[in-house]
Amino acid sequence: CDISTGELYITEKTTGGNLYEDLINELVKINASEILINQDSLEIYDEQEIALLTDSFLHGIPNSYYSKTTAETAIKAQFGNISLTTLGLDGRDFCVLAIGALLSYLLETQKQNLKQITQCNFYEIGNHMSLDKATIRNLEITETLYDKQIKGSLLWVLDKTSTAMGGRKLKQWLREPLNDSEEINLRLDAVEKLVDNPLLLNEARESLKHIYDFERLAGRIASGNANGRDLLSLRNSIGFLPDIKNIISSLNDSLLNSLNDDIDSLDEVFEMIKKAIVEDPPYTIKEGGIITEGYSEELDQLKFSIKDAKAWIAELEQKEKERTGITHLKVGYNKVFGYYIEISKSNLEQTPDEYIRKQTLVGKERFIMPKLKEMEGLVLNAETKINKLEYEIFTKLRSEIENYINVIQKTSKSIAIFDVLCSYALCSMRLGYIKPVVDDSLILEINNGRHPVIEQTTEQGLFVSNNTYMDNRDSSMLVITGPNMAGKSTYMRQTALIVLMAQTGCFVPADSARIGVCDRIFTRIGASDNLARGQSTFYVEMSELAYILRNAKERSLIILDEIGRGTSTYDGLSIAWATIEYLCNDKKKVRTLFATHYHELTVLEDQIKGTVNLNVEVSEENGNIIFLHKIIPGSANQSYGVHVAKLAGVPKVLLENAENKLFDLKTGTRIIQ
Repeated sequence: CDISTGELYITEKTTGGNLYEDLINELVKINASEILINQDSLEIYDEQEIALLTDSFLHGIPNSYYSKTTAETAIKAQFGNISLTTLGLDGRDFCVLAIGALLSYLLETQKQNLKQITQCNFYEIGNHMSLDKATIRNLEITETLYDKQIKGSLLWVLDKTSTAMGGRKLKQWLREPLNDSEEINLRLDAVEKLVDNPLLLNEARESLKHIYDFERLAGRIASGNANGRDLLSLRNSIGFLPDIKNIISSLNDSLLNSLNDDIDSLDEVFEMIKKAIVEDPPYTIKEGGIITEGYSEELDQLKFSIKDAKAWIAELEQKEKERTGITHLKVGYNKVFGYYIEISKSNLEQTPDEYIRKQTLVGKERFIMPKLKEMEGLVLNAETKINKLEYEIFTKLRSEIENYINVIQKTSKSIAIFDVLCSYALCSMRLGYIKPVVDDSLILEINNGRHPVIEQTTEQGLFVSNNTYMDNRDSSMLVITGPNMAGKSTYMRQTALIVLMAQTGCFVPADSARIGVCDRIFTRIGASDNLARGQSTFYVEMSELAYILRNAKERSLIILDEIGRGTSTYDGLSIAWATIEYLCNDKKKVRTLFATHYHELTVLEDQIKGTVNLNVEVSEENGNIIFLHKIIPGSANQSYGVHVAKLAGVPKVLLENAENKLFDLKTGTRIIQ
C-alpha cells in the first residue's frame, strides 16, 4: 500500500516452489519502506536476514491483527459493506487477513481517514518477470552498482517522463517486466504508434508537462490535507486532459484507446474549483483570501460590510500626516496588538492629545485612537467571521471533490502509463532503438545489439555492437572466453538488458531483435563477501549459484560470470564444468551466457550439444594489445592478464617478473624449487 497515492495491491501464494524465496523476491521488487509481519512468522524466519535482503524496515505486529473478525471489520470499515467477492477476495483467506491487518495498522499509525484507498487490486506473482535483488543490482536497473546513483543506470537512460506519476510508473515497470507476450506487444504497438507520429508525440509531451501529481493530489484531498494551491494545481491539470484525450484518440491504437477510456475529463471538478478558488490562493486555509468573489452571497456581504472601515484605515495614514504635520507617521498592524499609529521618538512632541500610548519600542512609540479602535473592532470581528466562513466553504468543496477520488485515481493511472509510453517513444527516436519481435518461442536473437547505458557514456560511435543467438536446442549455452576488460561482462549484461527492456514494452538498442519471453533473469556477476555473517566471497558465490540452479526453468535467462574463480584451479574448474553440464543436458537446456577464464571448458562445444564457444576479438601489434570488443565464434587462446596489469599501472619490474614466470608455466619449467 502507498498511502500517498491510495494504491493497494494484494497477492497470495501458498504452494509451488520455495515460498520463502518467492516472498523475498516479491518484496525486493516492491522495494517497500516498511514491511509488516505477524509475531508467529518472526519465530520462523530470520528478521535481520529479511531486513537485509529487502532493504526495508521490518515491523512485527501482534497476531491479534490477523484474526478473521478483526480483518473483516477493518475491510468493511474501509470499503463499506460490499462483499469480499466484489473486492476480488472471495476464497482468498490469507489476502483477507493481510489486508485487514494492514488497514488496522494504518488507521492506528496515520491518525486520519484513508479515503484515498478506494479499491483493492489482486495480482498473481507469475504475471511478471521475477527479478531478485542480485539481478536488479548487477544489471544496474534503477541505480548504479557501486555509488548507488541514478545516473549511469537503465532508469537514467529511459526516464524522459513528464509527470511525477509517470516517473514512478516507469520505475515500477523496470522492476516488473511482463511475462505475457500479448501484453508486451500491446505496449510495443502503442510505442510504435507514437514513434510513427512525432508531431503528436511532441504535443502529448507538452500537455503532460502541465499535469501535476494527480495521485498525490488525490491522496491529499482524501486525507483532508489539500489546500487551495493543491486544488488549483488539480484544476490546471484537468485543463489539459481534453488535449491529451484528443491526441490519444488520433493515434487509434488498442492499448491507447483503453487508456483513453479510463481518462475522465473531470469537467465538473474543473468548474467547481474554477468558480470557488482564487487564482493565487494562500498556503493556509484558515486565514481567508481563498474563495472568489461572487461564489457565496453571504461571504460577499460580510466583505462588503467592512469595505468602508478598511478604506478609512487605508486612508488614515495620509490624513494623520497632513493633520499632525508628522511626516514619518505610519499606520501598521500585527496579530498581537492589532492596528496602531507609529511615531519616532524625535517627533513625540507633536503627538496629538487624543493618541493613547500602546507600545514602546527602541526609537519609536505606538499609539491608538478611539476611532481607529472602533474601526479595528469592526474589521477584526468581520474578518474572523469571513475566515471561518471561507474555511467552511473550502472544506465543503474539498469534500465534494472527494466523491471523484476514484475517478481521479483511475485517470492518473492511465496518464502515468501514457507518460511512460511517450518516454519510451522519445528514447527510441533519439537513440535509434527498434521494435523487437516478442513471442513465446525460446529463441533469443539480437543483431548488432548495444548496451543501452554504456553507449550513452562512451564517445559517439565508439561503442561496438554485437550479435547474440540462443535457443533451447543447438545454442543454449554460450561459453565466452577472452581477456579482462575486453567486454565479456558488457556483452552479457547488454543481452539481459535488451530482454528486460523488450518485456517492459520498450524498443531496444539493436538493428533487429527476436525475444522469446523469459520468465526470469538470473545473474551471478562479480566478487563480494558478507564478513558480518562470516561468509567468504566463494561461499556467497556458491550460495548465489545454488539459488540460480534451484530456481531456473526452461524459459529463464542466466548470466554467469567467472564461476569457480574463488577457490583452487582444479576445484573451480570442476564446479564450472559441472555447472555447464547441469544447465545444458538433454532433459533441460536453460539459455545461459557463461563467461570464464577456464579455457579448458571450450572442449565442451564438441561434447555437449547446445554448447557454443564465443570469444572477444583481440588485436596484437608489436607487443601491444588492442581490445576490439567484438564477440566472435571460437575460443580465446590466452587471457592477457599481464597486459591488463600493465594498463592498471603495476610496476614495470613486477610485470617483467610475471612475464618470465608465465613463460615458465607455459613451457612446463619448474619455477618453485
